[in-house]
Amino acid sequence: MGDRGICGLKVGKLKQVQNRLKCPKCKHLMRSPVQAVCGHRYCADAITDEGMDCIACKEEDEDDVPHLTRSSVNPDPAMSRELNKTKFNCRWQPCPEKMLLPDLIKHMESDCQHREIHCDQCNTQLPASAMDKHLKSQCPKRRVVCESCKESVPNDQIEEHKNRECIGSTQLCISCSARIRDTDEARRKHALTDCPVGWSDGQPCPFGCGPVSNAKEHRQEYVALHTDRLLAKAKSRAVQCSEGQEVGDSGAVGLEPSASSVSTSQMEMKIVEDVFDKAELVYNLEKFGYPEHPKQTSDPRGQAEFFERMRFSRIAPDELDKQRDVMSKKLAVTYRAMEPFMAQMQRQYEELSAGDAVYKELLCAMSLKEVRICDLDRNISLQEVGSSDGTLIWKIPFFKERTTSTDYEPVLYSPLLFTDKFGYKLSAVVHLNGQGRGRGSHISLFARINKGPYDAALTWPFKNKVSFTLMNQSSPSDHLTRHFVPDGSSQFQRPTQPTGQLFGFEQFCPKDDLEPKGFLKDDTLFVKVQVAKSPLF
Repeated sequence: MGDRGICGLKVGKLKQVQNRLKCPKCKHLMRSPVQAVCGHRYCADAITDEGMDCIACKEEDEDDVPHLTRSSVNPDPAMSRELNKTKFNCRWQPCPEKMLLPDLIKHMESDCQHREIHCDQCNTQLPASAMDKHLKSQCPKRRVVCESCKESVPNDQIEEHKNRECIGSTQLCISCSARIRDTDEARRKHALTDCPVGWSDGQPCPFGCGPVSNAKEHRQEYVALHTDRLLAKAKSRAVQCSEGQEVGDSGAVGLEPSASSVSTSQMEMKIVEDVFDKAELVYNLEKFGYPEHPKQTSDPRGQAEFFERMRFSRIAPDELDKQRDVMSKKLAVTYRAMEPFMAQMQRQYEELSAGDAVYKELLCAMSLKEVRICDLDRNISLQEVGSSDGTLIWKIPFFKERTTSTDYEPVLYSPLLFTDKFGYKLSAVVHLNGQGRGRGSHISLFARINKGPYDAALTWPFKNKVSFTLMNQSSPSDHLTRHFVPDGSSQFQRPTQPTGQLFGFEQFCPKDDLEPKGFLKDDTLFVKVQVAKSPLF
């Protein structure tokens, strides 16, 4: 149920969904959320192989923002769990359903009667509840049966079929069950050229050529040879008749006995007629003194003479040259008549190209506006969760789930922290399973200086004291607080990259003391980070 260009999940009443549950890129509900190094969350598919600049960070520093790749983001099972425990509205209106996300996805994909699906025949998009009626009586591509020929054709082509293609009354071939026109000529043509019975790949040729690999090509390539063999058989029959011998069906030269219900003589004449047609033989019965078609007589002597005359009735080479010249002149006239239309098509193509350029410019302008909207929306969300007074209260839920997961390293990044409106820009980082000397036994708590919009007006190196407090939820007087005073080294100089080096405590608090001493309650930690205000010049 993916939508082109949207990495997230479409749900109903999107404006009522909290911004922190939406992907900053597609502005829809996050699907398989991941967390970036800057603390922002995206859909997993939002980060492509080529990577992208963090959209959510552009409001803080539009010129220099982190470049996100798939290797620099981590899955966020806590956010996935929060999404799965939240109820959302169905995207298909006017469906009133509101349910938990896993059930909602199944509902929107297969159960909702208001979901839009495509007709397989005409590609029309309509609600699932109307599909049965559409297929039975409304779809222009539905199959209908022609009243005359009983052929099944699309409904939107039935009139054209009746005017151009309908062959009228038909009947079924008794050999292959194909529907053919109910005339002697159509039955003869079908039996000789279309009916597969008697002509099969890998089977012997009825004219005595042995097994053939491609029956259709063989019938067209060896027309002359088959004609000579039919002529030889007809002459043989004429000799037998002149000597008073009985003419039987099994005396053919190089031919197998016919299995048709018609007589052997009539079937041979039908085959010869078809062979002559495919070889482009031109004949005129009146010219040769035969006012009666030879298939209407059973005299073998007359048939042999008719075949002999037919062999020499091909078009002469001079006549072919004349016809070729006539066709060349007609083609030249046709090309000249087409030139105005081709010029008109070229002009229309140029107009379409110009319109396409305008469309691309408008599309580019819309894209820029969408980016600006995303930046503004992110700015609003930052104002809701960030801090600009030097003090940040950071809630870390689902502690046990994060620390027991083996899929990724549980490293979390806090919202941004400003010492004041025009002060230093910092953020906190916590390693829930510890880092360095505290790996596996302690939680590690760090801070880092980020590149800010007012760094040029601040004093460097950074010398403000940073206080880290792990808040005791059972006894407020027993908070664990540790202070860090920068030493003025190079890592506290004005940052040249979006994020600076970490500083803090690898062994901030033993993990075994978190729950017994009241720091961990309801699987949630609270961390307070406080920075002294920065002095201006």
